[in-house]
Amino acid sequence: MHDLIGTWRLIDWTVTMHNGRVTRPFRGRAKGLITYTNEGRMMASLMKSDRESIGTKTFNEATALERATAAAGYLSYAGTYEVIEDQVHHHVELSLFPDWVGGTQIRHIAWIDNTGGTTDLELSDLGTGAPEAPVMRLTWHRVTEERT
Repeated sequence: MHDLIGTWRLIDWTVTMHNGRVTRPFRGRAKGLITYTNEGRMMASLMKSDRESIGTKTFNEATALERATAAAGYLSYAGTYEVIEDQVHHHVELSLFPDWVGGTQIRHIAWIDNTGGTTDLELSDLGTGAPEAPVMRLTWHRVTEERT
């Protein structure tokens, strides 16, 4: 198996519905990073790249509606992780979505070999197993020395 350790940049995020229709969260304008450390820690942040600026110096100065709108275009969580066979289990300690705190987000791991010798990481949430459950797939490319 390839090594998860490091930082990965989101290159694609799809949700496949039970009828085969494919959608892209954040209207297809998602950016994200996920990091796995040697110490068994992980953090993931995803955002809609075209969120509008609020125009305040601090988040607390924004109105409740402005804060809610900003949060609706953002997802972040962090905690520990463990690899079990072809899955990574994210044990959530912190999350923008409070219902995930204390829980485990399980993702199936797949490796995608690219021409040129690089390998991308695909993490998928195979849903609840129910026939009508959507399948979420996030494809990540390892961050090297690039600066953006």
